[in-house]
Amino acid sequence: MKKCLVLCAFLVGSAFAQMQGAASSPVRSNCKDIDKVARQIADDWKEGYNSGNPDKVAALYSEDAYYLTQHFVTGIVQGRVNIRAYVQLGVNAKYHIDAIRILSTDCAGDMAYSIDRYESTNDGQKAFGANVVVIKKFSRDWRIVAHESAVPDPATAIKDLGSTSR
Repeated sequence: MKKCLVLCAFLVGSAFAQMQGAASSPVRSNCKDIDKVARQIADDWKEGYNSGNPDKVAALYSEDAYYLTQHFVTGIVQGRVNIRAYVQLGVNAKYHIDAIRILSTDCAGDMAYSIDRYESTNDGQKAFGANVVVIKKFSRDWRIVAHESAVPDPATAIKDLGSTSR
């Protein structure tokens, strides 16, 4: 789990570094509709997953994308083909994404990210978590290049930040 979080921090940090370098480029105009782009990717992901179409979900990723998840033994699924196979496991299990709510987006040049909260029903159990999705513009299309999905451990999750000391 810690390795997964460190790798996610590295990926997001790398994306931000690339975004900072790209911020002064004339490609900044790519960012004007990033909220809409992030929403469309989330909607397409949810629709593809819930309709049992892992090909539609996999098509949202770049060929060599990283998907980080604690639901997979190594915590890392790399490449569109492997991401498709991973999504197929959830489809086969009849898991369902109930909602994806975008919390934040930002963009610089041809790189962007979104942070969202999702709710799902997995084997009759309600679950929730958060995603960090890093996307990159390839020619005319935005593709996911890194996707971190985090699910809290209810046994160790802090219930109320107001109860912690600062």
